[in-house]
Amino acid sequence: MEKLLWLLIISFAFLASFVPLEPLVLTFVVFVLFVLISMALFQRLREGHWADRLSPLIIVGLGIVAFIAYLALFLAWGNATLDSQVFQMIGQLVFTYVGVYLFVVTVSGFMAGATRQKPSRFFQPVLVISVICYGAMLLLSLSTRS
Repeated sequence: MEKLLWLLIISFAFLASFVPLEPLVLTFVVFVLFVLISMALFQRLREGHWADRLSPLIIVGLGIVAFIAYLALFLAWGNATLDSQVFQMIGQLVFTYVGVYLFVVTVSGFMAGATRQKPSRFFQPVLVISVICYGAMLLLSLSTRS
């Protein structure tokens, strides 16, 4: 199932990078990509994750350090000159996947520390809430464009 999701992700990304799209359609494609990436993570993040063996404080600390490194790498990648749209598209997909993963693990670690539960218990609810909030953010940006 995960391979099928990645096939859909790549095909939607190729569509978005090679076909000129209207802003409304492009927003829909970006949202579908985010949902597909979240679904791939939904299947990847299961019980018995490495975060279950660590203290929630360590998970949150690692998440914050990883976010700082992620931001530095993202800024360095953004400043690099990539001529090929395919490389840009693949890079954006990888950065989205890693960013959502870091966000989910960090927030789940924080919630695990607050509730004394395992972090893996919160992976899927955090993913669902992040998809809903991202969709609301996209709808809000569409309503201000009109």
